[in-house]
Amino acid sequence: MKVSVDPWKCQSHLKCVSEAPGVFRYDEERSYSCAIEGEVPTELEDAARRAVSLCPEGAISIE
Repeated sequence: MKVSVDPWKCQSHLKCVSEAPGVFRYDEERSYSCAIEGEVPTELEDAARRAVSLCPEGAISIE
């Protein structure tokens, strides 16, 4: 499973970072949340899915 954040949709509510800090982080330089590169570790998949559902802008997608 891979996740990505659309920087054009992200409004930096940081709900994803709060829900799944091992998957998402806030990029201060770019002013939006970023997802880890590559596969999400199995033990963090549920947290990543919750983060997707919490995003008010629908900026996170799962592959």
